[in-house]
Amino acid sequence: MKTLSLVLNAHSGTTRELGKDKVLDAVHGSADWAKVIVHDCSETFEERVSKACAEPSDYIAVAGGDGTAAAVLNELVRTNCRTPVIPLPLGTANLLPKRLYGDRSIETILKEAPDYPIEPLHAGEVEGHLFFCALMAGFPVRFGQAREALRPDGEGRQPGRALTYLRQALRAFGQTRMRLTLDDDDVRKLRRANALMTIPGGAGAMIHGARPGEEVLEHVFTHTEDLSDALGALTGFLGEMLNMGELNPMRSEHSAVLDGPSKITVMLDGEVLTLKTPIRICLKANAALFAAPEVEA
Repeated sequence: MKTLSLVLNAHSGTTRELGKDKVLDAVHGSADWAKVIVHDCSETFEERVSKACAEPSDYIAVAGGDGTAAAVLNELVRTNCRTPVIPLPLGTANLLPKRLYGDRSIETILKEAPDYPIEPLHAGEVEGHLFFCALMAGFPVRFGQAREALRPDGEGRQPGRALTYLRQALRAFGQTRMRLTLDDDDVRKLRRANALMTIPGGAGAMIHGARPGEEVLEHVFTHTEDLSDALGALTGFLGEMLNMGELNPMRSEHSAVLDGPSKITVMLDGEVLTLKTPIRICLKANAALFAAPEVEA
């Protein structure tokens, strides 16, 4: 019998909404092919995540949100552990689970998991923080936060917080001026942009789910002057298929440096950080292993 380590964060989005007991029942009932070892990180988060990553197992499943998955993946990469990860859609945005599993339920994912291929994914890295789907900077970050604040969860909708984020988005739309230098080449430095998305492996990797894509960072770096264009750009940034052709992506093989205001707020796979500039974005090829289904061409 296989061993499945389950990192459980009962405070994350859907996990909190469903309740810890219901989540555990679903995991034990669906992963009957494995001995499930539960690591409840709801209180002693870092300690339990470290223990879960250090103990030998065949798979590590994450019952939490994008932040919990990021903590597990950062610890695995830090310790050079190659245990395959199964991030379950139990947070709010669930960016990585949606990329890997589409609309599959946690029960379906866990039942099918033993038959899934194991694939590495490329990651981007910013100041020790990994991202496997996308980095965003500029006004789309605040729009994204506003959207999440309006989603119903365990705390209910938060219209006041959403309005604050919308005001910040409009301010960033009008004021943010970012510059991006690709692979330390000053000739390839672009100016006056107010929105950025960076995808490790390129947009094709996002479309094909669990495939790593090319060993590149693909950047959509754009500036728009009026709000209607901004909303159109936002749709392009956050849309599931990412119409990259119209947004003219650029590529760097190793890294890119983002500069502009003294501080820039970025979103890494749904997690928001405010960082001092300049910010170096690096490619980490084949950073971690995942169990996920093949995507038909």
